[in-house]
Amino acid sequence: MAGNLTLEGMDEILDRLKELGQRAAPVENQALYAGAKIVQENAGQKAPRSLEAKEHLADNIVICEPKQDENGKYVEVGPTAPFFYGKFLEYGTSKMTARPFMGPAQAESKKQVLETIRQTLKAGLDI
Repeated sequence: MAGNLTLEGMDEILDRLKELGQRAAPVENQALYAGAKIVQENAGQKAPRSLEAKEHLADNIVICEPKQDENGKYVEVGPTAPFFYGKFLEYGTSKMTARPFMGPAQAESKKQVLETIRQTLKAGLDI
């Protein structure tokens, strides 16, 4: 015994999915930047500042361009090259104890970052 199945509206669904796919990449980047901005601001508040009137590590924490690996797209947040010593503060050295600022900034911001990414994706994709 054979039966017939008729699907109506499939073309509209496929068109909508294709449209979502085309909009996804820029919205994905916007969401990553929005989440990274929260970590950047939090790290800037936690990073040590000298008493001298010069550039500070806290003012030179940047968000890198989005990258992709086998786990998906991501952005990195951290000090610019002239402030390479940030890694010594973060992890310590054999003669200096660690004074982390990036790790705590990321950990404390995690829920807010995820919510911001979710809201940005939802708004950008109209879902």
